[in-house]
This record gives sequence, C-alpha cells and structure tokens, in this order.
Amino acid sequence: MLVKVLPRALSLAVDARRFEREVLLLADRLSHAGLVAPRGAGRAGPFVYHTRPFIEGTTLRAWLQNYGAVPLARAVESLRDILGALAHAHAAQVAHGDLRPESVILTEGRTLIADAGVVNAVGGSLSAGAPGSACAALCAPAYVGPGRWEDDEPATPRDDMFAVGVLVHEMLLGRPPVAEPELLEQDRVLPPWLPELLRRCRAPKPAARWTDAGEALTAMRLPPSP
Repeated sequence: MLVKVLPRALSLAVDARRFEREVLLLADRLSHAGLVAPRGAGRAGPFVYHTRPFIEGTTLRAWLQNYGAVPLARAVESLRDILGALAHAHAAQVAHGDLRPESVILTEGRTLIADAGVVNAVGGSLSAGAPGSACAALCAPAYVGPGRWEDDEPATPRDDMFAVGVLVHEMLLGRPPVAEPELLEQDRVLPPWLPELLRRCRAPKPAARWTDAGEALTAMRLPPSP
C-alpha cells in the first residue's frame, strides 16, 4: 500500500472520521480497472492520511521529466484510458478534482488514474469554520480552471475536463500550455478530432467545456478502454 499524508495545517482542519467514511465510499464506487481507488484513511498524531494500492509503473510527471513529450500513439492511447476511467468516475458522481501528471500512472498495458475524489473528500471533511479550501491546499494551479482556485465549491466533471486539456497539451509538447494560445498542429501531426477536444476542454467558462468525460469520448468516437 502507498500512504499519502495531508499537509499538517490541512490535517488539523480535517475531521478524520468523516474523511475515512468519504474515502471508503470512494473505494466502493470506483471499481473501473483504470482507476487506482483509495482504500482507507485515518489519523496518525497530527497528520491525516489516505492509502491506495502501489502500482508498478511510472507517473506521467516522471516520464515528462525524463523523456519530454509522449509519442503521439501512446498519447492518444493514454487519452482514451484517461477519459474511459474518468467516464466511470463521473457516471458514479465522482469528480477527480486534482488531475495532474503525478496522478497519471503509465504502465505496460494501459494508463491509470490515481486519487480520484480525494480532494472533494477532504473538502467535505473540513471542520466548520476551517480557513481556505481543499483545492487551494492540494491542487496544482496549472491544472485548475479559471475561477476555481478561489471557489470553495466541490470539483465537478467540467473541472476535470479542463485538467484533461492541460494534460494532453503537456503530453504532446512536453510542457504545460502558456498563457497565449498555441496551435499544436504547428508542432505535431494530430488526429483531426484532437484540436476540438482540447479547445473545449480548456474553455475558460465551465459551461463551454465537455459536460463530462463520457461526452468527450462519444463526440470524439474514441472507444473506451475495456
């Protein structure tokens, strides 16, 4: 098992028993083979932690740091796997909330997603009057859509779709998007459906993004992973 510890200040603000209940609910709802679901949670002294199975493989972050951009065929396969896993989570009313390269695991056979739903579980377990938000404490700014950073509301599937757009850009170019629009077609030969997928993922307004991962899979005619 892999043990992940919340920052001390956040741990002290979390009701550990409530967090454990939230995590156990996630474990029951996230049964897709592409999701590495949390398994348990608890408190050890001042720190709150959660656990998940250890997976042999490399994170997308480690790949990007060691090799740069992901080959196009593997990037498309990874996108299919990511959307398929997210589609299952979204159908179960679970938003990942903190999708980033560290939570994407590349294995020999497929790409997996870890830690789905943990940010919302933390947010739902904060003691009354606790300052700040779970997103501000845990999320990586580059993968958070406009406005959500200051928002105390739970993450939604549309928030996940923004992060998917950033992840795919990073897989294809080896770096996150910059503030100015970049035409990926100038740097890579892409499938015809991919630019539109990214445009809608990264729309500044949530209402303009894909509703959820299942909608993106259907619109792009990408068969989900088995």
